[in-house]
Amino acid sequence: MKKRIKTLYVIWYREVLIYLRNGVKFFTSIFLPILILVFFGTGLKTMLPSSVLNYDFVQFFFPGILGLSVTIMAVSSTMSIVWDREFGFLKEILVSPISRSDIILGKILGATTTALIQGFLILLIIPYLGIDFSRWLFIKAMIVILLVSYGMAALGVFLVSRLKKMESFSIISQIIIAPMAFLSGAFFPLNNAPSWMVKMAYYNPLAYGIDALRWVTLSESLTKEEISLLTTHPLFLCIIVLLAFNLVITFLSTRVFNKSIY
Repeated sequence: MKKRIKTLYVIWYREVLIYLRNGVKFFTSIFLPILILVFFGTGLKTMLPSSVLNYDFVQFFFPGILGLSVTIMAVSSTMSIVWDREFGFLKEILVSPISRSDIILGKILGATTTALIQGFLILLIIPYLGIDFSRWLFIKAMIVILLVSYGMAALGVFLVSRLKKMESFSIISQIIIAPMAFLSGAFFPLNNAPSWMVKMAYYNPLAYGIDALRWVTLSESLTKEEISLLTTHPLFLCIIVLLAFNLVITFLSTRVFNKSIY
């Protein structure tokens, strides 16, 4: 057990260190979501005032941007697998006397941590958006971010395990991540979307993550009835689906990784 914990720690620490040492990535990962939220959200708010929508668009927009930011960070962090394979570092790890499942779990935990750091920093701007803020709200939001980040990190491992070149990641982003983002309800309420889009969103785990973030972050600013108008699923169902998805995708990503290695 001590050996396994040490293995997980070393791989996890390496992933976090890569993120923290990349100053440009660290800065842009925080600055870009805030930039989108401030300018794009504020601009749409002037076009869609609360008198028309019956809710503050910035409050609606914030959980969506938060969820998409941690998703992109979690998935992009798993690209270190392709980098390690391309430059031979992964081969060195695989010949060591450690479990391959521990390798992949360490990668997932490392990507999850980087997404958690980003989510933590973005949450700090909540008081400036007119959203009621409290310590308990912050803790609940971090728990939901943890669930979303872990699932998306495991999904990232599942998607990139078979990639041989870094350039292939753009294809993954366009084919899988982008549709997930548009069907998550981050940009518009799915309640008002066409029926075919709503049906597709039911199979999108990110949609449940975005809904869970809205229930948590807006719980002290809006009533349950008002939040229900902005979400598709109740909070309890969102948590259950996220937990189930995390278990399933961890199993699948481990199997795919074991089959795709040298």
